[in-house]
Amino acid sequence: MNGEHKIVMLDYPISDDVFYNNALKQNLGLALKFAWLPKRCVLTGKLIWLKYGYRVTAMWTGPGEPIFEHKWHDKNAHIIWMLKR
Repeated sequence: MNGEHKIVMLDYPISDDVFYNNALKQNLGLALKFAWLPKRCVLTGKLIWLKYGYRVTAMWTGPGEPIFEHKWHDKNAHIIWMLKR
């Protein structure tokens, strides 16, 4: 390869189980929020806009600054999801 080094980065998504275990373990955020801007429910694919939905927050730490990741749930879908967990 003519002395060139290729850096390969892992760009696969973290599984939902890891995300939710991290979010619920740290008690960072399972908050009922009003969505002023359109958000997509990760459970059902419904649009959450100008209504209440649950915002789940996970924090990822590493050598740099912590990164906060948010996922939105429709109110009704979230309750059913919590009962099935």
